[in-house]
Amino acid sequence: MSKIGKALLSLILDKKARDALDVAAQQPKTALTPQPTAQPTAPPQPQPSLNEQLHAKLTAAQSQPRSNLAPNRQQLIQNAMRVRSTKQDVLQELSQEQRLKLQVMAMKAMLPKNQGR
Repeated sequence: MSKIGKALLSLILDKKARDALDVAAQQPKTALTPQPTAQPTAPPQPQPSLNEQLHAKLTAAQSQPRSNLAPNRQQLIQNAMRVRSTKQDVLQELSQEQRLKLQVMAMKAMLPKNQGR
């Protein structure tokens, strides 16, 4: 350990604690490693990637029945999804210039009232 490290330890630890720390640091590290078991183990299975894990969880969540949702809420969600898909089709029919103009208009509408209006 460096002199600075020892000086800092002398501020925090008393002589007895510093000596115990030195003894522990000088002991071989092999005592801390786990002993190998006598039983042969199977070769480790390759871990699925994060994308594969997420995809599996998403598929499982989507396949579960949504009985915990109220029927009214379920209907509202389905209607909202239908409206969104039809609106998306309308946006795709616009030309590039029209889409750009609509985007600028939406950005101006989102600005605070004291800016840009």
